[in-house]
Amino acid sequence: MEMFNTKPCFEFRRGKCSYGKKCKFSHESKPSSNTPQKEICPYLRTSKGCFRGQQCNFSHETVAGHGANTQSPQSTAEAPPRLEIETSFRDWTFLIPRQNTLFRVVETGKFFKLAWDLISKEDTETGQRVIKKLATEEGLAMIKTLIDENVDGVELETRLRCFKERTLPFFRTISHPDILSSLILEVPLDTICTFLFGPNGCRAINLFKSTTSALGALAWDEEAKDEELTSIAVTASLAVLERIVELNQSAQVIPEFTTIVNDISTAIPGQYLQTGSRSLARVRQRLGVGNLMPVSGDHLVGRKSHQPVFEVVQDLPGALSELGPRHDNDHADIFDIKILPTTQEIQSLRLEYLPLSDPTKHHVPGLAGLLDRQFRLLREDTVGQLRDAVQTECKRLSKPVNAQPQPRRQNNGVGKFIYQNVVLLRLEFDRKRGLQVVAEFDQPPAVAQKGVKEREQWWTNTKQLQIDALVCFVAPTGRNIFFSVCDPTPTPPSRGGYGGEVLEARLARYRSASDKRPSLFKNANRATLMLSLVEDDSEDITWINDHLGNAHKLQQSLVEFPGILLASFQPTLQALQKMSRTLDLPFAQFIAPDTQYAGNVDVPPPAYSRKPGFSFNLETLVGGKQLRLTPGQPFDSTTLREKSTLDDMQQLSTINALRSSLALIQGPPGTGKSYTGVAIIRALLRNRAAAKLGPIICVCYTNHALDQLLEHLVKDGVKQLIRLGSRSKSEILQNFNLRYISKEFSSTKVEGYEKSQLYESLNIALDEIEVLMADLRKPGCWDNIKNYLEEYHNGHFKQLCGPGVDEQGFQEVRGKKSNVLHNWINGAPKRISSSRPVPELLRNNLKEMSHSERLALHRYWVQQITRELTLRFLHVLDSYRHTNDTLKKCHRELDLRCLIRAQVIGVTTTGLARNLDILRRAQAKVVVFEEAGEVLEAHTLTALLPSVEHAILIGDHEQLRPQINNYEFQHDNPRGAKFSLDISLFERLVHPQPGYPRLPYSSLEVQRRMYPSIAELVRSTLYPKLQDHSSVSTHPEVDGMRKRLFWLDHNKREDASPFNTAQSFSKTNTWEVEMTAALVSHLVRQGIYRNEDIAVLTPYLGQLQMLKQRLRSSFAIVVGDRDLEDLETNGLDGESEEDMTATQSKVHKTTLLNALRIASVDNFQGEEAKVIVISLVRSNDERKCGFLKTSNRINVLLSRARHGMYIIGNTDTARPVPMWDKVITMLEKKGNIGNALALCCPRHKETEIQVSEPDDFSVLSPEGGYVDMLVSTSVILSRCMMPLGVWSAAKGSNRGVTILAQSFVETRAI
Repeated sequence: MEMFNTKPCFEFRRGKCSYGKKCKFSHESKPSSNTPQKEICPYLRTSKGCFRGQQCNFSHETVAGHGANTQSPQSTAEAPPRLEIETSFRDWTFLIPRQNTLFRVVETGKFFKLAWDLISKEDTETGQRVIKKLATEEGLAMIKTLIDENVDGVELETRLRCFKERTLPFFRTISHPDILSSLILEVPLDTICTFLFGPNGCRAINLFKSTTSALGALAWDEEAKDEELTSIAVTASLAVLERIVELNQSAQVIPEFTTIVNDISTAIPGQYLQTGSRSLARVRQRLGVGNLMPVSGDHLVGRKSHQPVFEVVQDLPGALSELGPRHDNDHADIFDIKILPTTQEIQSLRLEYLPLSDPTKHHVPGLAGLLDRQFRLLREDTVGQLRDAVQTECKRLSKPVNAQPQPRRQNNGVGKFIYQNVVLLRLEFDRKRGLQVVAEFDQPPAVAQKGVKEREQWWTNTKQLQIDALVCFVAPTGRNIFFSVCDPTPTPPSRGGYGGEVLEARLARYRSASDKRPSLFKNANRATLMLSLVEDDSEDITWINDHLGNAHKLQQSLVEFPGILLASFQPTLQALQKMSRTLDLPFAQFIAPDTQYAGNVDVPPPAYSRKPGFSFNLETLVGGKQLRLTPGQPFDSTTLREKSTLDDMQQLSTINALRSSLALIQGPPGTGKSYTGVAIIRALLRNRAAAKLGPIICVCYTNHALDQLLEHLVKDGVKQLIRLGSRSKSEILQNFNLRYISKEFSSTKVEGYEKSQLYESLNIALDEIEVLMADLRKPGCWDNIKNYLEEYHNGHFKQLCGPGVDEQGFQEVRGKKSNVLHNWINGAPKRISSSRPVPELLRNNLKEMSHSERLALHRYWVQQITRELTLRFLHVLDSYRHTNDTLKKCHRELDLRCLIRAQVIGVTTTGLARNLDILRRAQAKVVVFEEAGEVLEAHTLTALLPSVEHAILIGDHEQLRPQINNYEFQHDNPRGAKFSLDISLFERLVHPQPGYPRLPYSSLEVQRRMYPSIAELVRSTLYPKLQDHSSVSTHPEVDGMRKRLFWLDHNKREDASPFNTAQSFSKTNTWEVEMTAALVSHLVRQGIYRNEDIAVLTPYLGQLQMLKQRLRSSFAIVVGDRDLEDLETNGLDGESEEDMTATQSKVHKTTLLNALRIASVDNFQGEEAKVIVISLVRSNDERKCGFLKTSNRINVLLSRARHGMYIIGNTDTARPVPMWDKVITMLEKKGNIGNALALCCPRHKETEIQVSEPDDFSVLSPEGGYVDMLVSTSVILSRCMMPLGVWSAAKGSNRGVTILAQSFVETRAI
């Protein structure tokens, strides 16, 4: 009988099914009721109509048929320019000969000239259509005709005319910046360039031989000399050659390409090569041709050896190791290394290869060696700690169950949470998030006895397993798979393109999935959550599918790494891998030179500023007065000194920054680094159009610093500004976020059509995935077995599916229906007891098999079905991912258009790495780094986009270095100095290693923050040239305090560390917490300082948490985002529900500007406060100073205060540190150190009030000031001795004043 299958044929829907009516799947189309309406053809109502006829992708139905407005074309409001462009595009397409057209003259000159005319109008949609048309078969035929015209033997004059009229317009068309940067045109442009390369590069060789001779003739033709045309021609030709060579690696082994490059370099004068120098350098690099433009300067001391150096015995990576590769993820080329550790890597006991800071010890030289080192060390610093944590859990699970220790939180590495008895329940697929896995595990012991609401509250408060959390599934069999936690709420189905029944079925499945979504708290014993694979590895997916369900319940674990997000390190590592292939880092001759240097080098001006006739207009720096700077020429700074608001060193730094392509500016604390940076950016913006700079990219390490910088620019009138990232706290910048701005742009018709096609492909893939997943859940069902036998074992199919068998596999026998498959398995004759292998059974009759043989054959069928379904499933998954990635590019095309049109793009280092692909296309020539000394070199390198010609790094290497996780890589650690991962690129260029060039840098010298006595602490130790601005001497004294600078010395010991808790790795000092709280309360009660004027700093997170808990009872507390993240990561943010409610109510009573700021030292760089209170924490007999033993941290700690600073700490513990010893000595000489803190009444300074214990404040300063009693008939509180705020509140009531005074008398009497 005919078998009818309702499953759709996906090949038919793709238009590729070759079975026709014989296909066993359904060829029914989707109901047309909900089919999306095509856009009306733009040419339909023109005078010539549409020449495509039925092949047109747009609708030819008249709008009248849909009841729409039927105005004639003449009456529409379409703008004439748009109509003109459409007409020009249509005329251009008419120039392409139609197939089978005889005697048609091919007008290549007119064709490519009109193509360039269309592109030069810079209409986005038209540009997209032109390039897509050129990438079609007809367009490529026109390109081949052009190439065939460029042949040897043609006279030079003819060749030059052909180049000008045909080749040059074509080169300009495909090398236009908007075309090269487009995401949606990447594939068609690659198609064109690959076609240009041709078999073994023959087309490109012929074309560029002709082009080289034409360029030489054009450059040396004295009669018709056109310098502008020559520069344009050279730039466009080199841009096309660069793209061709990058796409085709085989060009490296074809000697003709090297000859072409050398001919271009020698045949064309240097002034014309200047504009295309970047493309020429990249082509040389790809072909392995030496650079003809070495670093200027006469300090060369020799070439570095490119041979491996073996003075230090080091186990090299991958195949270079004498012992062979360590595991399957150990490679000599970093491009081949997977970001996350593999199972073999986790199990490996050999140490990883870690390159040293000495470049002569690298296994690859130059820039490649630098990128290799940064990648391996950064990966070890981030991924290495995950690997070690998982390895520990693997060892625990490998032991017998009764011998397994309970998992503990690590304190000497990355924190982790372990969830036990994990079961992977089922696979799910979400149309937005892709493949997902539902996992189940035991509820943690802490919630075992709690109710549903309490469990929900516990999971919320602990912030464990939140969305995007990184986890690793660990099985005792050795399988380790990394997941991220994802939102369990399913994505609603798309309503477009489906009929009523199909849509209703999808909605029903959506409702069912919503009802069954995982929950961490609903079940008292077991928690469930939704996971998404971090890397789509086919082996992992196959393993998961084979181990679903409770049948595979083993001692499996889930390891969570709190506070670690994959997005914080993966994009940077991936960017370094890509850079290792392209080697397109700007300023590589300074950052990673192949030649050793013995001194300073000269840094040339930016390439864009070396163009003839260019000079910087500096009117923004001098209030609108005329002032120009020509790089390489003397500069008269008289007008700048007279009219600028910058001080002398800020002026010099600004001029030097504009003069140097790679500029470094050091700014000690309070010297106006940000102010200088804004002045430089404003000057660059004034010259943006003349220099064709594109957007200026501003990069900061923190969101706070980025917000401050961009707010300054907005207030200075910069409107074309875009901020990337969603973590801005600035209200001013809300409307400048890329997500907000991109909504104002609309897609082109080309993009709309592309999206509709991709959505259709995506829906097809989703439908197929849905069917395959249903089949994978029951591979042994009748439909699967029947289809498998029909295709692969037709004889068995005919035997099993004989006449009378229905679609469900039932057959009616004597009026009763029975299952055919079940009957066959259990219906073996007892006389047959053979046990033949499966290969033999495949050739035998089904009825002549024993029961055991039938079971074995059935198992074989199911295994083969599962294997085939899995392979098909993986194939469709790849198709889905590819289509989805292409769709994302279409959506990001809008973002790219926004960025290209911006004047300034602001982004953090992490945000830049995440958006690197789109920023590389934004054509930015200038990048400005703030906080450059605090940024890892790897992040700085990735931010140096290939298009950058001018980089300005502003920072201070004497302040905080970049933060890393592994102490073994820190420069200040004797064992870590050989790695020095925490040395920024800024510091490395200012203080280079031997053999590296020393770049010139400018230093700011006038500080406007600290009172002179406070500034002296860092001036005498780190900044001998630091000067005080006159304004800082007028800072008022600190009300309520006898001295503005004081160290309260004590010998109260730090708290003992509790065993196996988060606090055991951090440090606390309860006495200092109480003393700090009392001092802050005293300062606030003076009535002069608002909460935001005072900041409390401490080096330890444990102390930060204690201060937070202690002070929030009296103040609204603000803790920075980075400190909160650190507290959560280290498990120090635990709060009861009552505490959280109290804190929230307190915070709601005030704004952030009126809240007391407490922070760790590391997260307060770049900020300041009028009064700083410092808790040093460490106080021990061993005199261990801990975190504050480095001068960088001490520097930040001592340079935050404007009016006053109070240090609470043990001098005996701190003094062994050299910088602390100098600071303590200075304080002792000035009498600013002691074991008692001197308070005072602002009006009676002669009265001594000494406090040395927290309780002294409540006795001697009950309301923040000294109280004098005048005893007469009644007790009167003297107004002059009270804080103004307290007096004002009390003076309206004699009773209130009397009570306050009586309370004080009673206290003193005690």
